[in-house]
Amino acid sequence: MVLRYRVSDVRSIKEQLAEHTAENKETKTKRRGLTCLLLLANLIVANTCYNLWRAEKNTPIWKCFTANVVYELWTARKNTVTKHGVVAGTLWSADSSSALINNEIVREGDIVDGVKVVKIDKGMVEFEKNGERWTQRVLAKPNRAWKKQSTG
Repeated sequence: MVLRYRVSDVRSIKEQLAEHTAENKETKTKRRGLTCLLLLANLIVANTCYNLWRAEKNTPIWKCFTANVVYELWTARKNTVTKHGVVAGTLWSADSSSALINNEIVREGDIVDGVKVVKIDKGMVEFEKNGERWTQRVLAKPNRAWKKQSTG
C-alpha cells in the first residue's frame, strides 16, 4: 500500500499541527495561571485559619487577617535553633554522620563547647560531658549539662 499526499495536504497538516501546538501552549498557560491562583487562595485560607486559631479572646477580627504568620514561624524557628546546645538537624548514613549544633557542623567524636559528640543517629545525638551521657532529639530543649562547667 502506497500513501500519496499532495503538497496541499502536507501544508494543511503542518498548519493543523501549528494550530494544535498553539492551542496546547495557550491551555498550559491558562492551567498554570489557575494553579497559581488556587495556590494563592489556599495560602490565604490557611493563613486566615492559622490566625483565627492563634488569636486570643476578644481580639478584633481584622487583626486575625493582618498577622504575619511567616514572620512568626521564622522567628520562632530562628530563636529555637540559635539556643546554646540545640541540635538543629542531623545527616545520617551507615558510613558517615554529621549534625548541626550551635550553628556548627560536627561529626562523631568532635567536641562542642566542652561536650563530646558520642553518636549521631536519625533525628538524635548522643552526648557526653564529665562522665554524664544523654541523648538529645533534633530541636529538643538542651540538657542541663550544656550549662555546667567542665571539670577537667
